[in-house]
Amino acid sequence: MTLDLMILTSYFAIEPKNIGGGIGYRYVGLYGSLIRALFKYSPESKVFWYSHNDQALRIITEENVQKLKKNMLKSIIYAISDTFTSNSYLGVIIAYPYAIPGIKRIFEYVFCLLILKIFRNRHLKTFVDYFDPPMEAYYAFRNQSPPFLFAVYTRFLEKLVLKLASYVIVLNEFWKCHLTRIYGINRGRIIVIPNGSLLCYVRDNSQKSKDVVNVLYAGSATKERGVDALVQTISKLNENGLKLNLYIGKGPMYLPSWVHVSNHPWPEFVRRVLVNSDICVIPYPPDKLFFSSIAPVKLFDYMAAGKPIISTNLKETGNIIKTYNCGLVARNWKEFELYLETLYYDRELAKKLGENGRRAAEKYFNYELLAETLLQRLVKTFGEHC
Repeated sequence: MTLDLMILTSYFAIEPKNIGGGIGYRYVGLYGSLIRALFKYSPESKVFWYSHNDQALRIITEENVQKLKKNMLKSIIYAISDTFTSNSYLGVIIAYPYAIPGIKRIFEYVFCLLILKIFRNRHLKTFVDYFDPPMEAYYAFRNQSPPFLFAVYTRFLEKLVLKLASYVIVLNEFWKCHLTRIYGINRGRIIVIPNGSLLCYVRDNSQKSKDVVNVLYAGSATKERGVDALVQTISKLNENGLKLNLYIGKGPMYLPSWVHVSNHPWPEFVRRVLVNSDICVIPYPPDKLFFSSIAPVKLFDYMAAGKPIISTNLKETGNIIKTYNCGLVARNWKEFELYLETLYYDRELAKKLGENGRRAAEKYFNYELLAETLLQRLVKTFGEHC
């Protein structure tokens, strides 16, 4: 029988030009690659992609894309009806928490979850892609506890979504253990699919030695992400005689005039900024659970581009860097400064670390390969007849 997919997200993004950040990268990288893998596996399959931002359902086949104006409830009923009519299988992927609409339509969302639960059988299963836990993110980007009602609402909704799912997709083993411990999710219901890179768009380009070294942080300029400490560290090294250019994404934080602000769509960023960088950094504070436990997508673009990486002592990011010997992990900012100076002078080491990262990205963190792995898991959950 045929396997169809339904994907619930905040907005529709399938082309690299629509990435615009980590959320969109997950959509384009994993879901877009999954759709291509599905049509390769089963050309007659269909994909129902609902985005709540424009309240539209897109019906994607190998030949075309049809857009219908429907709310989430009508879209889900449409997809379920089509599944039973065609006697096919339907895997529903919920991009959590971004598939959740505004508070005014939350009852519609909960009702949709219950419908998916009611109709769940061997032909229909729900997969929650838990790639950006909201409460942990709140603590990471704010220096205060969340309002009580917000915390209760968020935790209740999260527990409801996870409990009603057939399977949960997480980024790494840490979150697999975390959900098992916090919510009692059976480990057999949890699938690990990490972030990755669209390697077909990211060129491996190790830079040759030159007088000025370009340092890149491919993220927004905010103090919560450790950017203030990064700027101070680069400034100090320049005062000591090094020649470092610092490139950072646009953000609310004030930046000195010597810092280059990079604000490009993802494809242009890859072609113009990433390719011309010499050292790539991740300055996140390691004492925040959110930052320490989720390896960001920028890490895998750094690796795919063959760039040496310097990171603060983040657990998951550090494990990847150490495992594949593709960069250096600093225990504190003094050591971070030392590593910048080391790679500034030792270009052979920088080149070796970058080459190691590219090989690891090709083998383990290529979104096309990750999508094929996810597709195999989806097919397996429906049994031998799918």
